[in-house]
Amino acid sequence: MNVAIDFQNTYQDFVLEKDIYYFRIGERGLVSFHGKNYHTKKRMSTDQIAKLTAENAFFKVNTDCYANIQKVSAVHDGIVQFEVEGGDSKSVSITKLRQHQLKELLVREREDH
Repeated sequence: MNVAIDFQNTYQDFVLEKDIYYFRIGERGLVSFHGKNYHTKKRMSTDQIAKLTAENAFFKVNTDCYANIQKVSAVHDGIVQFEVEGGDSKSVSITKLRQHQLKELLVREREDH
């Protein structure tokens, strides 16, 4: 019983910029967070979602999806890929206009570091 509680707390208490590759905003405030080996959903208020989407660490890649800029490993052919150690990779689709904007942002970010 305690193991299940510990497991649940691990995935509820994540650090957004460190643990999450991308998140999607669904209906009625349901936000789906996607990390390395998991995804979890949280119901959030309109104010919480507004604060979340205003974060500079995330870039809007399509209508309802925001990608963690620090976790992006490649952007090409309408796909954003994320750094994943091992064989599996995670990816989301991106519009052509936003693909160009994200590539420019990534170049600036990497020049600053």
